[in-house]
Amino acid sequence: MNVIVPPTCRRRCGFTLIELLVVIAIIGVLAALLLPTLSRAREKGHQACCLNNLRQIGLAFRLYADDQNGWLPTTTHGATTNASWIFQLAPYLASVDRIRICRSDPKGSQRLTNNASSYTLNEFVFVDYVDPFGRALESYRKLDNLRHPSRTITTFEISDAAGVNVMNDHTHSRQWHLGWSSVLMDIQPDRHGKVANYGFADSHVECLAAATLKARIAAGDNFAKPPQ
Repeated sequence: MNVIVPPTCRRRCGFTLIELLVVIAIIGVLAALLLPTLSRAREKGHQACCLNNLRQIGLAFRLYADDQNGWLPTTTHGATTNASWIFQLAPYLASVDRIRICRSDPKGSQRLTNNASSYTLNEFVFVDYVDPFGRALESYRKLDNLRHPSRTITTFEISDAAGVNVMNDHTHSRQWHLGWSSVLMDIQPDRHGKVANYGFADSHVECLAAATLKARIAAGDNFAKPPQ
């Protein structure tokens, strides 16, 4: 015997156009709420990886200095590309190509290709200040001679404005007294939202707020200079 389904029952078996649009709208709202959260979670993961990179670079500095009578690596300042710390630290890192790039660096792939890095070294610590005759007037390159290693920044996250070749391996932090704009030419203090990661001479790493560092520069305090 055939069962006749009432018309009202047949209508309830599917979605009307209005119901479908309501469902799509709800899904859209939920996606809009979830995407920022997922994006922040992903960035937090990238930031954690970046902190680990800086930690390993800091430990490699110590190992290098132990083998070099306490002296830290050099940079390409006034030297050839082979003088870059990126190459000098390679024997002390399990995978220098993985460690030298931050996942949040928008130019990371270009830097990887060009033997550059997402991290740049503090000029004060790694580049001697010399007179026209090449005599050192100021030098912090001997790790054990730093008076306050836990307060001395060695490594910054490089600025998006910086070049992507191996020669961009150090800051020009002796010029940061010129103002915040000179700082931004070298480093990216808001790489991870409103903060960035920093490596210190005792191998520890910190996440510092851009606003805090900007206030120090405005007050005439060049935070890149090793404290005395």
